[in-house]
Amino acid sequence: MQKFKLFILFCLCFLFLLNCSNNSTNFSDNKQSPKIEFLKESDYADFYVLNNFKDNEEFIKYIFEFAKEKNDLLWILTDKNGAEFDGKFFSSLDTSKQRLSFFRKNNSLKNYSIRVNFLEEIPLSFSVEEKENQKQLKAAFNTLTVNTVQNFLDYAEKDQAKKQSPTYTYLLLNKNNQQKMKLNYHEYGDWFEVEIF
Repeated sequence: MQKFKLFILFCLCFLFLLNCSNNSTNFSDNKQSPKIEFLKESDYADFYVLNNFKDNEEFIKYIFEFAKEKNDLLWILTDKNGAEFDGKFFSSLDTSKQRLSFFRKNNSLKNYSIRVNFLEEIPLSFSVEEKENQKQLKAAFNTLTVNTVQNFLDYAEKDQAKKQSPTYTYLLLNKNNQQKMKLNYHEYGDWFEVEIF
């Protein structure tokens, strides 16, 4: 009986150590959390860099949350060498690298335009349900990607319905009817706010 108890204790200790080693392995393999760092202030906009960019919902949500805290014009690059400067003067962008830009006027947080550099544009087909001062757009995707976000932004930018009301809302739903993104347009489509769920 004593040997059986020792055997059980040994097995439990072995399983505990095995679990601990798996957790430490997972920790080292764990994906890096997104972190945006200031790159350069130019005559044109503030430039930031997000190293180790992943085209997934976590990174996209982080970028949009970060942008909410900054006003005026900002560019978020995914490579610190993605833009060239001559002193404080911005000169060119590397179009082979992913980047996002937020255009705002007069030191405000009002979005007039948000652009994503398509590295590979894949058009999305939306099914649209229109309600009073709102359109719900549903497409065949699971989680947000850069392509999904830009397709949604492009649809809302081109749509004229927002100009017929002081406020207008666009909702993006995935194939499981989960809300993923919302644009609230104001002043007859003059500017908008963004929310990512």
